Amino acid sequence: MEDTHIVVVRSEVVETIGHVLGNLFQRMYHLIDVAAGADPTSAASLEGSTRQLEDFLQLVIDYFSPVSLVFQHVPATDVVQGLARQLSDTVGCSVKIDAKLPSESCSLVDPGRLARTFSLLASRLRTNTADESSMALRVVGDVTGRSIRLTVTLPARLIQPETSEAEIRWAVAEKLLETHGGTLRQETRSSGEVLWEIALPLQP
Repeated sequence: MEDTHIVVVRSEVVETIGHVLGNLFQRMYHLIDVAAGADPTSAASLEGSTRQLEDFLQLVIDYFSPVSLVFQHVPATDVVQGLARQLSDTVGCSVKIDAKLPSESCSLVDPGRLARTFSLLASRLRTNTADESSMALRVVGDVTGRSIRLTVTLPARLIQPETSEAEIRWAVAEKLLETHGGTLRQETRSSGEVLWEIALPLQP
């Protein structure tokens, strides 16, 4: 693709960058604690902005870093339940699982990385609002060829406004799934609903 490029990244350089940033943020938080004695309100605001910056830099590092996976065979039903649980915890509503999966089907995944992926996707949603507590979402899991496909359809009101940070979160989630040999797709339907589709390869 014309907008895709191969970039050589050495893992030890990324580790050094993370170490330097960690030291810098440690100093900043110390200075914020000192400043809180004189101006608690400004210190609290500065701390919030600093944490936001730290989280965003972690996303940047995740995007460029080589990904090392620790694979495990995970039942496909557990994968579906993991996504449903993350959506439920974020939105604060019930999530119904409609899984049409053979009992023996499983995926070879890194559970920690997959949980990170689901967390990044859920961060695109509005969190724990009273208006949504009575709503029910549905996660559909089925087998297509040699892949398990997870589909969730979301009301447009649940999706947070598009921002540059949200775009990076989606890109990191997409990268993690592609590293597993999977895909991530989003589609906006004519009704205004947003469909997320995740595919992961099944293991024989």
